[in-house]
Amino acid sequence: MDHLGFEPIFVNEYATGYSSPEKKIIACVLNKDYIPITRFKEVFEMLGDEIKSGSYEKFVFDKTKLRTFHQPSMKWYFTEWKTEMINYGVSKHFKVLPELDYFKKAVEAARKPLLAKFPKEILSKLRIEYFETIEEAVEAE
Repeated sequence: MDHLGFEPIFVNEYATGYSSPEKKIIACVLNKDYIPITRFKEVFEMLGDEIKSGSYEKFVFDKTKLRTFHQPSMKWYFTEWKTEMINYGVSKHFKVLPELDYFKKAVEAARKPLLAKFPKEILSKLRIEYFETIEEAVEAE
């Protein structure tokens, strides 16, 4: 991420958080193939603290190292964290998934029921896209 003009805001066993205030982007690169939900929430609370103290519009989430799709973590991220971050200006969520068919299928299977139940007024404020590389996600408008 350094080569893309990002500064690290934290590094731990499970993730590295990055920011580029100039680009109005905050990013998270996962460092492990699995993250327990308590640690996942801690990572996202740190990202949320940075978002609340800055002026960000886009969140780039690099999940390429994950090998386990943990539905409760992703549901919390989608229904609670994203919803709160809209209030601070982050409405673009650009993700990079692992190149694993089963993982992509798990994402799609979990996403459909969440979207069906999610309030339309909140969904209308979100832009969620998937990219092949973190560079593509960062450069996308």
